[in-house]
Amino acid sequence: MNTQPNFPFDMTGYTCFSIINCPIEQVIQLLQEYPDICAAEDRITFPFQIAALPEEAKWTLLRWPQPGRFYDMMNLTMWLMGYRAGLGGENPIFAALPPTERAAEGPLIARPDYDNQFGDSMLGFWQNWSFHYTIPLEKLRWIGEDVFPQEYFFYGRGYSSTGFQLEWLRHTERIPDWAECSIPMERSDI
Repeated sequence: MNTQPNFPFDMTGYTCFSIINCPIEQVIQLLQEYPDICAAEDRITFPFQIAALPEEAKWTLLRWPQPGRFYDMMNLTMWLMGYRAGLGGENPIFAALPPTERAAEGPLIARPDYDNQFGDSMLGFWQNWSFHYTIPLEKLRWIGEDVFPQEYFFYGRGYSSTGFQLEWLRHTERIPDWAECSIPMERSDI
């Protein structure tokens, strides 16, 4: 067995995305409302970039300016589902792609644990290890090696069938129209 990655994860150089299948305007609204549920102390401005995918316009990308706190990356991704009917989308995904020099580590992928009735945890996969992350407690539990392989999140395995293709994120320079939206968030320790 391989050694589990250390937590908190070192995501230096990773390109991070929260991804949701709803219109850009709804993502911007949810992003602007997000600071109301965050801690008010020690905030800095996070400038996000938002765009619809050219391959599949129903998917909106929210590109993180840098890896933020793992808690915020997971919590904001879950927040994009919305808190009332007609706002937000279904099947949010968090994906972080490694820089070239760390390509062997592979992507980090996470999505809500739809079996959790409280809606406060994420299932994820990184470096061949599957994990369960509980947001309010900021606790990570390793499930095992390759329990949720990459395909689980995108290609119809698991609890949802998103139809999203990870390859769509690999060349973001071809996305011409990124919108900017800045919000205050708690400072990262990274």
